[in-house]
Amino acid sequence: MARHLLNTCDLTTDDILSIVRQSHSYLVPARSNSDRAQDLAEALILEQPATLIVEQPATLVNRRIVLGFFEPSTRTRLSFETAAHRLGAQTVYFQPTGSSVEKGESLRETLMTIESMGFDAIVLRHSENGVPSAVASYTRMSVINAGEGTNAHPTQALLDASALIEKYGSLKGLRICIVGDILHSRVARSNADVFVRLGAEIALCGPPGLLPAGTLNASHVFDNIDDALRWANVINLLRIQRERIATADQPSVDEYRNRYALTAARLNAFPDVCVIHPGPVNEGVETDQAVLDSRQSLVHRQVTHGVAVRMAVLNHVLHSKF
Repeated sequence: MARHLLNTCDLTTDDILSIVRQSHSYLVPARSNSDRAQDLAEALILEQPATLIVEQPATLVNRRIVLGFFEPSTRTRLSFETAAHRLGAQTVYFQPTGSSVEKGESLRETLMTIESMGFDAIVLRHSENGVPSAVASYTRMSVINAGEGTNAHPTQALLDASALIEKYGSLKGLRICIVGDILHSRVARSNADVFVRLGAEIALCGPPGLLPAGTLNASHVFDNIDDALRWANVINLLRIQRERIATADQPSVDEYRNRYALTAARLNAFPDVCVIHPGPVNEGVETDQAVLDSRQSLVHRQVTHGVAVRMAVLNHVLHSKF
């Protein structure tokens, strides 16, 4: 029976920690490849960036993975592709443009055709909620959810947890505020689930019209980022799409920046707060380049963790034992 990763809810807390531990085994400090564990601990103290080890265990030789992206993606697609190649798997990139989907073929028939070509797994991104679960119900391939509508983005949550655990050692007692368009964010939902289960306390911050009906287990809801900064250890920014603001019930870009954007001046006033962001960043809206370049930002380190975590996820899904 194929194994899948459709939602963080499919994982036990032990699964999450096992994936993070496995991903960290693929990381060493940039300065050395010797004594991996000791060097990684020292790198955290020295705030040196981690990188991927050069030689990877070829655990997925002869496995074939299709990257089925029905939405545009750069970080997620490339990191899954890199992760698969580092483990020895073969990948094929599928996108609907120019495919039989544009000619009217159903998604089910398209994916059954792909399955018949001998693929072991599909990494699937789709704009509609429920599609990965539906695909998993009829395909013999393993399905890995690479971002689903507004519902879930499990590997983003895992890589964010991995980067934060690298920095802090644990999420227990950590205060993380998710800021931005939480209503439409699959990242917010997956992150909230993982962060809380690993012992963090979360808060939400954003315009009322961009907050969900539920609290996502948040202990606080802030109506401005200044209050959030006073409370948080970590600010988890979300991308703000310009088309979702400046409407009748949402603030303009200027109003949003005045109340919710993480500017360099705001961040500098809280030197112990770190910043994460799933990317891509809409610069000039939720934050600015100076924040991304700050020593308090983990944004680029998240990308490195993205490859390592997706290596661990591919092993988790495609092997009966992790």
